[in-house]
Order: sequence, then structure tokens, then C-alpha cells
Amino acid sequence: MLDNSQHVLLGCCRQAKDFFDKLGSGDKITYHDRLNVIDSDRSVIESSRLPAPFHLLGSIMSGELTASINKLTLARVLISMLLIKPSENDAAADYLLKLGCPSNLIEKLVEPVIESALNESASAGSAKYARMVLIEMLLKDREAYRLGVPDVALSELVHEAALRRLSELGCRVRLASPVRKLQVQNGLMRSIETKSGECISFDQCVVAVPPYILSKMGLEAGGAQQLLWQPIVAAHLFFEKPIPEFPPACVVGEPFGWVFGKHTQFGYVQAVASAASKLMGLDRDDLQALALRAAVRVEPRLADMPLKRSVIYIERRATFATLACDAHRPQAATELKNVFLAGDWVATGWPATIEGAVRSGKAAANLILANG
Repeated sequence: MLDNSQHVLLGCCRQAKDFFDKLGSGDKITYHDRLNVIDSDRSVIESSRLPAPFHLLGSIMSGELTASINKLTLARVLISMLLIKPSENDAAADYLLKLGCPSNLIEKLVEPVIESALNESASAGSAKYARMVLIEMLLKDREAYRLGVPDVALSELVHEAALRRLSELGCRVRLASPVRKLQVQNGLMRSIETKSGECISFDQCVVAVPPYILSKMGLEAGGAQQLLWQPIVAAHLFFEKPIPEFPPACVVGEPFGWVFGKHTQFGYVQAVASAASKLMGLDRDDLQALALRAAVRVEPRLADMPLKRSVIYIERRATFATLACDAHRPQAATELKNVFLAGDWVATGWPATIEGAVRSGKAAANLILANG
């Protein structure tokens, strides 16, 4: 089964890791200690024996990515980032340039991290959230930078695991039951009617759908309708023969910036393009060619291997734009006293990530417990 897009988990996503462990699917995520970066040369970012926040400095400063950068300049930028907060309306690139970060360092090291985490370029993404990700990922903890890649499809990692866990807890689960009508009375939601005609009553309710679906249900969430959405493109490449094994890699300068060898025996490679607005006008063949080009840069032997087929998946509303987004992200509590919101778009202090979604769910659950 295919992932629609490649969902990875960083070591700094601690609550998401705990969530998967509780679901029983945490062992289906492989964490990589070496981050492979493909530019004009190949670099590896890995932890040394030094304590945080110095544990990655050795590999960052000795790699080809920073060969042309004055090492004292790099250290000064990292220290300044810890000390100086950006304004709410600062773009990430502008903020880093103000800190004295060289533009080629932004392009080669910072841009890939920001694109992967925020699904936006450094020139468009929020400096506040970019700074948070860079500090959380690179400076806070020795294992925070580790890349967790699911060994199974997202449906198995989350959906099937959640169904099993909910069943163990005695919960009733209804699938394919769209909500048709809401009954609200005296500031409380009393029940919902599904498309099949079933009426479900409840005391308290968590609604975990995107804001554009929420409005169709007759509910509003502050200014969430003003959030702007960003696409992600995932290319699933299947070669005719088994492929060489290779670790996940970030490919600098390619639209498909991450490449994963998903299954060597099945010849399955996945390439993911974040901040993919610029790709929306391309046809399937063009997208396949770009994905294949990135894959070959990671593993050159793929150039001589025939491609059997490919699947291109475009998620047009994968994440929301982060610049000044906090004004539009609602809290978990709503105007209805017994209805609470969850989702990566709810205000959590994190961008649109699995970590943000888990944190929003915990916030909603805590409000339900406090509400009695």
C-alpha cells in the first residue's frame, strides 16, 4: 500500500513518538542517525560525543555544505538564533540574513530543513516557526535531529493501529459515515445525524476535520478559513528489478528534495517535493522526470535501471502557510461549550506536522476532562 506522501518523524517530535508507541506501531518507524545531504558532493550530518547544542557542529562545520563558510560566522549565527526572536511577520530568510547568515548557507543547509518541516521556502515561511524547528531539531537534544521513516504505509501506522487500540478500549468506531446534520441547542451540540440517517447523541465532542470541512458541517473556527494551503507532491517509482539499498537523503537544489528507498526487493523508491506550488502546472511525465532525476542523484545506479511504472500523488492542501498564521489558528475550545477542535491547524505552537496534530488532540482531551 502506498503512502500519499512521505510522513517522517523527527526525534524532536516527542509527543508524536509517544502517541505511536501507545498505538503499538512505534516499532514500525526506523530512526536514522545519519542525515545524508546530496549537493555538488555528499555530506553527512551526525551527532558527535559533544553535549547539545554542540553535538552536530563537528559534522556541519566539516562537511562540504559549509566548506565555503567561515566557521566563526556559522557559530555566531547559531548563537544569535538562540538569543534573538523574530517578529510575527518576519520571513525565515529575512530573519536569518539579519542575523548575518550567509545566503549560500541558507540555500544549502537551512532551506532543505525549512522546506521539509514547514512545506514552504525560507523566503515564504514564518521566521518564528523556522527558528523553532531549527532550534528543536539541531540544538536542543542529541537525538532531536534523527529522521524517523515509517517502514509501513501511513494507513497501517495510524489508521489500522488506532482501530485496534480503540477496539481494545471498548470504543465503537463508525467508518464512511459523513455528518449530514448537527443539532445545537442552548450553546451545546446535542447530537449529529449521519448520511445514513443514524442519530448519535453525546455529552462532549471533539471535531478533528480541516476548517474547510468544518464550515460545510455548519461550524466555524474563528479566522481559520483565512489559512492559506500549500501542496506536496509524492512520486512513487517502481523499477523492473530490485534496487540497491540506500539511506534517506535530502537533495539540495531539486524540486523533489527527499528520496527514500522504500523497498529494495520491489524496486520501490519514493521522492517527495515540499513547497510544491511551482510544480502544480506540470504534467505527470514532467513530475516523474524530476522525481527520477532526484533519485538518480542519490543512487546513480538507478539511471541504468528501467522504470516499470510510477504513481504521482498531489496533495493540494497538505499544510497551511505559516507566515502570520497564528492570527487565524483557533484554540481547541469553541463557542459551543461541549465541542472542541483538534487538528494540525489548531493553535499548538507547532507548524502543520504529526507532532502538532497529536498536541492538539491532547489539548482537546484535557479540556474534556476539565469539563467533566
